[in-house]
Amino acid sequence: MDRRLLGNILLILLLILLGSGMLMYLMPFDKRVASIHTFFAMLFMLAMVFHIVNNKKPLKNYIVGKRLSKLNKLQFPLFSIIAFLLTLGLYFNISVLNDVYAFGNEMRNSRLGKVEKSFNFQIITLDNTVGDRNIGIELQKGDAFQYPLFAVWIENIEGEYIQTLYISRVISSSTFDYGNKVNGKWEPALIRRPESLPYWSHKRGIQAADGLYMPMGNSEDIDAYSGATPTGNFIINTKGRLEPGNYKVLVELNQSYDWNEHFSKDKFPNDEIYMGSGKVGQPSLIYAAEVTVSDFESTKYYVMDLIGHGHHSGADGKLYRDLSKITTAKQIAERLIVSIE
Repeated sequence: MDRRLLGNILLILLLILLGSGMLMYLMPFDKRVASIHTFFAMLFMLAMVFHIVNNKKPLKNYIVGKRLSKLNKLQFPLFSIIAFLLTLGLYFNISVLNDVYAFGNEMRNSRLGKVEKSFNFQIITLDNTVGDRNIGIELQKGDAFQYPLFAVWIENIEGEYIQTLYISRVISSSTFDYGNKVNGKWEPALIRRPESLPYWSHKRGIQAADGLYMPMGNSEDIDAYSGATPTGNFIINTKGRLEPGNYKVLVELNQSYDWNEHFSKDKFPNDEIYMGSGKVGQPSLIYAAEVTVSDFESTKYYVMDLIGHGHHSGADGKLYRDLSKITTAKQIAERLIVSIE
């Protein structure tokens, strides 16, 4: 093919690809623009094949020509390595490289009135747990998420407690890192918080020496299942001993200082627990999902539903199903999913 004709064809195709590519980068998806870009990209690749065939000798000389200096001979392998590393970086979502894509994505979303959310997850793996079932708990945080405390446990289908699958470390020990302020500095201290996770603690049914159902450290049934309090979206990987059958997985969460018009410092003046610390807000929330354990099926996923709340000061272990007085606490968790393997 005539080199001049081929050069003109490649130039025209390149300009069309440049224009359609910029439209696809900055504008919301349009099938017509995508079709133009795809069609002319195929023509461009075909034209490049003819270009390479027509210019085999000069292209070969550009790469390994005898008259090239040592520095020039390094150009092709050097740029090949750079291109390969950039490709790997983009494929594995290296943040600096993906900023270019993120900028375009933000521009497209803004034209559609969309806001893109980050879904990075903190992975908490409890290495010392034992059992024949791998169980995962995934939480996507909501707008009101502010480091709540958590308990995850499993019951039989009749609602009888079987075992804890995860418990926030500060609850399993009743030792809070910022428990007592001494000379202007916070120090760990033993603090009893019966209002934090009352439904779980009463289900567990073990009283400590002070008569409360909250653990006080060195509890053999939950020590291996205690972990750091998540600071954002998280996935907890734990294990349990479960025979094939139907069960309930439950999550109880509670967040301090999230008062509302129904639950505030002055609403329960005679309740020493609720009034004492000044940290209590809306009651704990309980989520649940019925799951099926089988020897013959792969991993199953279940969305957890909000089924009620605990007592505002932990005075009992009842499940209160009336959620009409719960407001922002419902936005602590946007989504909870349990997986059973």
